[in-house]
Amino acid sequence: MRFSRFVSLALLALLLAPSLAWKGGSAAGVRPISEVLAKAEAGDVVTVEGGVVDSTTGSGSLLVATFQDETGSVRVAVPDSLMRMLDVRMGEAAGGQHYRVTGRWGHAHMDAGTWGIYAQQIERIATP
Repeated sequence: MRFSRFVSLALLALLLAPSLAWKGGSAAGVRPISEVLAKAEAGDVVTVEGGVVDSTTGSGSLLVATFQDETGSVRVAVPDSLMRMLDVRMGEAAGGQHYRVTGRWGHAHMDAGTWGIYAQQIERIATP
């Protein structure tokens, strides 16, 4: 009886794993930006890699950077505490540097109707 219950729970976990891939933070790994745009839901923690192709000011003192990979682009709200991680000034791109960004998917810190990532961690990575 216990063994069959264990097997049933294990099978259920395997079936649910793909649908829960967005939950649980960076354990899900780096995702292509196009996949994040298509699948992320409000509050999901996502990780992307890419270069900065543009930047502007957001609400308050946030820097809003547009990150791009080979699949698409996404806006990332960068709080003051992480701005030092970016080699970028307002209105500029980052000159070929690539970054890994992890943060929450949402729109609270973006322009009305614009969804993006509120950065919680940014690290420089080697240029591909």
